[in-house]
Amino acid sequence: MKCCPTTVWFPLVVVGLVACREKGSGRIDSAGKSLPPVYSLGPAGNTNWNADAGPVMIVSTGSTGDTIEVVFPEATDSTIASFERIIPPISGLTFDLFGRGGKVKSSVSALPLPPADTDEECHFWPLAKLRSARANWRVGFASGHVNAIKVDSIEGMSSTDSAALAASLARTAATLPVAADPTFRGLPFRVRSAFTFRLDSVDVVVADVVRSVNEEANPRLEHILIVGEKAASTLGKYNVGYYSRTAGAEESTQATEVLTMVQIGAAKRPAIVVDIEYDDASKLGLIERMADGQWRATWRSAYTDC
Repeated sequence: MKCCPTTVWFPLVVVGLVACREKGSGRIDSAGKSLPPVYSLGPAGNTNWNADAGPVMIVSTGSTGDTIEVVFPEATDSTIASFERIIPPISGLTFDLFGRGGKVKSSVSALPLPPADTDEECHFWPLAKLRSARANWRVGFASGHVNAIKVDSIEGMSSTDSAALAASLARTAATLPVAADPTFRGLPFRVRSAFTFRLDSVDVVVADVVRSVNEEANPRLEHILIVGEKAASTLGKYNVGYYSRTAGAEESTQATEVLTMVQIGAAKRPAIVVDIEYDDASKLGLIERMADGQWRATWRSAYTDC
């Protein structure tokens, strides 16, 4: 699920900032005959998956775009082992495929694959294969459950527009609390990635802003994921609706990659689909818009390292 896109850096002003649902009742049959249900309201301790997004999510695993992982939202770190050896029961489903550019293809069916023969200490999702290969997609949902959101990337903007966005992000970052860790204090920020889209009368930005300590013996990196809003077509800073901060050794610091943006269900709730990357593993996640100017990380998948 990891991806290594070309990174474009944009200097920013120097600022300081801070940055389960348990398995459903019932055992999983090893032959894939039954699965724990996805609860719309859920028992105590559910994973907060939005049931309007469908029963499963799929993720592209290769450059050809036809081999997929089948993600079960109700799996947790402690229960994912129960899902690893099943044949995913998706034969009756079709999927809509999405990338950062929006919807790539509608109503694509998939063929379940036998369980992979891997190290028992390795955690992974069951595999399947699209019946027709598709490129440039990242995640898929059961058909009809989500709609695409048109997204623009800072990398595709003119130099004037990208500079203006970087400056706006700098002003937005300056509103965040000062980081408690003094290691990065006074260092400049750079934009690792930034995406913008419009929701009715507001413009939304999703950005990964970083700063680094370039010590040969102990290089360190700080990531700030920011989701902000401002009135459509206006200048000035974004008002922060959500942010998270991680920092640590450069080679192992948690980073968040944006996979796509969608609207979920009949209510068309906006959501950002992310891949939370660790040193050698990852989790998928949703950041959903709860109200005007308010976003929240609502769901994270089980941890996988294969």
